[in-house]
Amino acid sequence: MLIRPLILPLLLMLGVGLAVLVGVNRGAQARALVTDSQTRLILISSLSGDVASMENGERGYVLTGDQDFLAPYAEGRLRFSAHTYALHDLSPPEQQARLAQVQALVTRWFQTAAEPEIHARRTSLTAAASLVDTGAGKAILDEARRALDDMQVEENTNLSAATASSQDTLNRVRLVTVGGLLLGVLLLLVTAWQVARTVTAMLNHLTEGARQIAAGRYDLRLPDSDVRELAELGRQVDVMAAAVQRREHELRVSNEKLGRSNRELEQFAYVASHDLQEPLRTIASFTELLARRYHGQLDERADQYIAFTTSATTRMKNLIQDLLSYSRVRQGGRSPTTLDMQDLVGSVVDDLAAQVAAVGGRVVLEPLPTVQGNAELLRQVFLNLIGNALKFRAEDRAPVVQVSAARQGRGWVFSVQDNGIGIEPQYHERIFGVFQRLHGQDEYDGSGIGLAVARSAVEQHGGAVWVESRPGQGSTFRFSVPDATAGPVGAVPTAASTPDPVPAAARDAATPAKEPA
Repeated sequence: MLIRPLILPLLLMLGVGLAVLVGVNRGAQARALVTDSQTRLILISSLSGDVASMENGERGYVLTGDQDFLAPYAEGRLRFSAHTYALHDLSPPEQQARLAQVQALVTRWFQTAAEPEIHARRTSLTAAASLVDTGAGKAILDEARRALDDMQVEENTNLSAATASSQDTLNRVRLVTVGGLLLGVLLLLVTAWQVARTVTAMLNHLTEGARQIAAGRYDLRLPDSDVRELAELGRQVDVMAAAVQRREHELRVSNEKLGRSNRELEQFAYVASHDLQEPLRTIASFTELLARRYHGQLDERADQYIAFTTSATTRMKNLIQDLLSYSRVRQGGRSPTTLDMQDLVGSVVDDLAAQVAAVGGRVVLEPLPTVQGNAELLRQVFLNLIGNALKFRAEDRAPVVQVSAARQGRGWVFSVQDNGIGIEPQYHERIFGVFQRLHGQDEYDGSGIGLAVARSAVEQHGGAVWVESRPGQGSTFRFSVPDATAGPVGAVPTAASTPDPVPAAARDAATPAKEPA
C-alpha cells in the first residue's frame, strides 16, 4: 500500500503535535501562576498603602483634632478589609498564614492604639499625646509592615520562579517543534523519494503495457504490482482491454452491416426517386392535356380539380428532384481538389441572377480564399444558403446577401448573411432535418430538404454548420472548411487528421438557422 511508508513520518508528526499540546498547556499554567503572583503583589502593595493611610489619618487627627483626618482613616479601614478578603482567596496556604498575622496585628492596633487615641483626643490633647508617647501603636504597625514585606518577598520569589518556568516551557516547546518538524520533513522527503521511485517504475511498466494495448495488442496482460492500488489499476486495465477487444469486434461487425444498409438505402432512394419520375411525368403530361383541352368546358369544380392535380404533380416532381439531390450529396468517395471559392460562389450567383433580379435583391461577395474541397458539394451549399436568403426575405426591404470568409485556426469559416425574416431560437436545430418546414406551401415553396443537403455536404468536408439569427433582423449561416482533408471528401474525419476551425463557444451557442429550401 502507498500509505505504509508514510506511517513513521505520520507517527513522528503526531508525537510532535502531542508534545506541543502538552507544552502549550504547561505554558498556560505557568502564565496563570505569573498572573496570580502579579495580582497578589498588587494587593500586598495596596495593603501597605492602606496601613499607611490609616496611620496618617489617625495621627493627623490626634495632632490637630481636625475631623477631616478621620476620613482617610475610615476609608483606609474599608479598603484594608476589601483587599485582605481578595488577597486571601488568591493566596496559597503559606501566604494566607502571613495574611492572618497581618490582620491580627492591624486589628490589635485598632483596639489598643488607634481607637483609644482617637477617643482620648476628643476630650484632651494631653491625654491622647500620652498614649501616643508609649509607642505601642507604632510597634504594632511596624511588625505588620514587616509581615507585609515578607509576603512581598515571597511573591517576588514565586513570580520569578513562574516566569522562569514559563520561559523554560516555551523554549522546550520551540525546540521540540522545530526539531520534530525538521526531522518529519526529512523523513517525508526520503519517503516521498522512495515512493516516487517505486511508483514511477511501476507506472512506466503500466504505461508501456497500456501503450501496447492501445496499439491493438488486446491479449497483452499488464504485470502485477506490489502496490495494491496499482495492481488493482492493472487488473482494471486488463478488464478494459478485454472489453474493448470484444466491443471492437462487435463494432466492426455492426459497422459493416450499417455500411451495407446505408448503401442499400441510398441506392434504393436513388432508384425509387428516379423510377418515380416516369409515371409522374405521365400524370403531369395528361393533366396538362386535360387542362388545355377541357378548360372552361366542364364545370368550375372540374377546373379546380385539374389545377389541384397539376400543383400536386409539380410539388411531387420538385420533391423527387430534391430527394435525388440529397441522395447524390450523401454518396461518398469524392476526391478533393483545389477550389477558388471566389469563382465558385460567383458562378452560383450567376445561376441565381434571375431570382436576384426578380426580388430586386443584391448579393455582395467579399474576397474569398482557395480551399481543398469538392466543387459539386460546396456549390450545393452556397446554392441552398443564398437561395434561402433570397426566398425568406422581409416584405419591407429588398434582400441583401453578403458572402464572406475568415481564417479560423487551421481552416476557414464561410458566412452567408442576409437581412431577411430571421428564425426563432427554438427552431435553429430543427430546420437542418430532412423535410423540416416552418411555413406552409402557401407562404413559401420548397420541400424542406435544402439545409439538410448543405449540412451533409459540409460534414463530408470535415466541417460543421451553424447559424446566428434574430427574428425580424436576418440570419447569418456559417460553416467551416478545413485547409485539407485526410482523405477523399465523404470519408469520416478523425480527431487526429481533421482540424476543427469552429470555436467551441460558437458550436455550443450557435445552432443552424433559416428555413429549409
